[in-house]
Formats: sequence, structure tokens, C-alpha cells
Amino acid sequence: MQTSESWATNKPIHSRLPECYQTNEITEWITGYFDELLVETKAKVDDLPRQLNPLLCDPEWLDFLAPLTGFTGDYWDKTWATQTKRLLISNSYINIWPNKGSKEVLSLVLTCFNIQHLITSRGNFILGTSTTGDPLGTSAWEYIIYLPNAYKYGDKFKLTQKLNSLYGPCWCSTEIIFNDNYIP
Repeated sequence: MQTSESWATNKPIHSRLPECYQTNEITEWITGYFDELLVETKAKVDDLPRQLNPLLCDPEWLDFLAPLTGFTGDYWDKTWATQTKRLLISNSYINIWPNKGSKEVLSLVLTCFNIQHLITSRGNFILGTSTTGDPLGTSAWEYIIYLPNAYKYGDKFKLTQKLNSLYGPCWCSTEIIFNDNYIP
């Protein structure tokens, strides 16, 4: 029997034995455990490409994939929602790490956590000088994160502060304002 045919029977060892052994009950009992082990192992190996895809993998694989995509220490928490983990990992190499420190990435990360927000800026930042001609450093570029009033004393406010410190522009001053009128 060919190898591919033996795997189709789910008895890769037993089905490749000579005929005289295949009819023996003891042979089936001896090879049964190893046949099951090989079939289960092959199924896991064949499923590996799916498990390495953050959008399709089983939820327990997300915490394994996180450090492989740069999320370690303060950047990752095993208690986060599964959908949040999937979005962060799937956007890590394309959006988050190449553009870290921009308000676009901060907005993307806040959106991954389902935090309603609006980010606006005060002033314009031009490398070397400000728009008024002052040398760099005399007037800081500022941005404001608007959050709904419902977040004022909750966990989403604390999470926004943490995410702002991790993903927001580090050379800028920031302010978080609670105002329902600015949230789209």
C-alpha cells in the first residue's frame, strides 16, 4: 500500500503491514495507539498555517503570536478581548509598528479596543521650525483626544491613557477631554 493510501485509512502503520499481520487482533491493538498518535500529529501539522493566521487561528494561539509580532510587556495583556488581539496582531507589521508615534496609529489602536474617540491637533508641526517661524522647541505640537463623557471615571479612560503613552507621538503634549459633542 502506498503512503498516501495508508494515511487515508487513518491507520498509517497498521495498513502498511503485510496481509498476514493485518488480520491479527493483537497487531491492531499494538499499532492502534501509534496510528492514532500519528494521525493526530499530522492533523496538527497540517493545521499549522491556519493557526499562524491571527484572523483565523484558535483564540489560545493569539497569546503565542503576540510576541512574534512585537507585542511584549506593556504592549500586551492576555485578558484583552479576542477580537482586539486579532486586530492588533493582524495590523502589527502593516500599520502599527511602521507608523508608531502617529495619531493615525493611536486612532487605529483605540478603535481596536472599541474606544470611541476623536483626535484633533493644536498647531502644526514642521521639523526644524514651527509655522510661526520659532525655532523648534519653543512651541510644542499638541493634540487632543476627545472621549465620551461615559468614559470619565471608567476603565476605558485608563486604557486610553496607557495606549496614548505607548502609541501616541512622544514629542507632543496631549490632553484628554470628555465631550459627547465631538464624538462622531
